[in-house]
Amino acid sequence: MTRGEIGLKVKRGVLSNENYVAGKYPQGPRTSYVLFSTRVKEISLKTMLPTKEGLEAKVDLTMLYHIKPDAIRNIYLTLGMNYENEVIMNNLSAIARETCLHYRAMDLMTQRDSLEVSIFKNINADIGHYGFIVDQVLIHDIDVPDEIDRAIEKKVLSEQLIKQQEVDILTQKKSTDASIEKQRKEMEFSFEKQKREKETSIQQERMDVDFSIEKEKKEAERVVIEATAAKKTQELANMTITPLLIKYKTIEVLKELANSPNSKIIITDGKNPLNMRLDEK
Repeated sequence: MTRGEIGLKVKRGVLSNENYVAGKYPQGPRTSYVLFSTRVKEISLKTMLPTKEGLEAKVDLTMLYHIKPDAIRNIYLTLGMNYENEVIMNNLSAIARETCLHYRAMDLMTQRDSLEVSIFKNINADIGHYGFIVDQVLIHDIDVPDEIDRAIEKKVLSEQLIKQQEVDILTQKKSTDASIEKQRKEMEFSFEKQKREKETSIQQERMDVDFSIEKEKKEAERVVIEATAAKKTQELANMTITPLLIKYKTIEVLKELANSPNSKIIITDGKNPLNMRLDEK
């Protein structure tokens, strides 16, 4: 046995329980070995698969799998050495058909990855209990009817148009948002400018009012000072007009009258102000 192989010994028609790995073992006329490859193997399937709406699609797929070393005895006893054709290939074909029935023909072209995953999970669950491990399922090609191709092309064009419209809408939205933001900033600037101008105007008015009040206050103080001065002057005048002064003034008047060439009559008691009558010549 070479590397990558594992075998079972059959001696005198009895299958051994022991697995034999790569190496040299004695052989005789009544001893033989059944060999299994533990390497990853590839099988391909090209078939027509039915779709959900009843159409058929030509699918080309490949499956990679390998055998569990400890399962070769069970595989040999239950499935035989033709397990790949009778079990793996038949199950792969059946599961691919069953899985494809859940997809529309149009979806097969756009959801290939989903189809691969679905087949992979289903085939693994179906043949895994025998001792097979599915490594990967690959779909190489899907060929659908011409009307589906045209429908898919139309759908793709529609989706592209929708995406372009979405881009246009997004671009328009960004442009609109930018315009609104610009207007908002301009309004804020204008409002701030008006606010500053209003504050300046109010400040100026306040200064004018303060100046007017201060002016009126000074004027009022001036009036009060003048009134106080006039009052004090009057009080001073009242204080200086004494009886002696009055008598002195009376004497001066009498002197002037005495020197006057006009005839006059003077009546006085020598104390009170005089009463006069003048006669002109």
